[in-house]
Amino acid sequence: MMSEQTQSNQDSGAADAEAGTCVLLKAINTTRAGTFMEWREGRDLLVPISQQLAPMQRGKSYLVYLLLDPDERMIGSTKLHRYLSEDATPLKLREKVDLVFVGETDLGYKAVVNGTHLGLLFKDEAFETYRPGDTATGYIKSIREDRKINLTLKLHERNPQDELSERILDFLKARKGVSTLTDYSPPHAIYKQFQVSKAKYKKALGRLYKKRLIKLEKDKITLLAGTDQDRPAR
Repeated sequence: MMSEQTQSNQDSGAADAEAGTCVLLKAINTTRAGTFMEWREGRDLLVPISQQLAPMQRGKSYLVYLLLDPDERMIGSTKLHRYLSEDATPLKLREKVDLVFVGETDLGYKAVVNGTHLGLLFKDEAFETYRPGDTATGYIKSIREDRKINLTLKLHERNPQDELSERILDFLKARKGVSTLTDYSPPHAIYKQFQVSKAKYKKALGRLYKKRLIKLEKDKITLLAGTDQDRPAR
């Protein structure tokens, strides 16, 4: 069932939305040209087949990016990655941001950040189930090696050692639980990813190993089952 918050966003935002923004819309009809979304009174919005991330289903609601086609007609797209940045620049670590959720992935929940970026909230960071269009206030938890954004809904005061441990766990989760960046890796490779010395990195791995959150091998580090529930002490 759609939350009251999501329904309110859909009712109030769709009619006033402009090109370059995201809006929650309901699919009402599917044709060979694409899917028509309930939009303004007496006027539907087309999401062409070429602009659909996956085939859209009638009756479902989607977060849609609005843009103008070559004929200056408003159309929609669910391929948000084409129009919103997945590079964290100019966002900063621990920065407070506005989130609009796009949908659930294998790792967690994809969200639009400040209307300009895309980020990921891991499942173990989620307080509840989030539907497309749900909104929340969040923070930039970490920035990955590929500059993609990891999100959190609550900042915790912690010492640098615990923060590094969290970053290592996020790094592993983003790589399906396996990393070749071990305590045998060269210092420059460790610094490039985590901006810490090899000695600090090895200590953080040791703490995670003692908590039985990771398995250490010479050529790889593996995230152990159940890690989502067993977080470093805060």
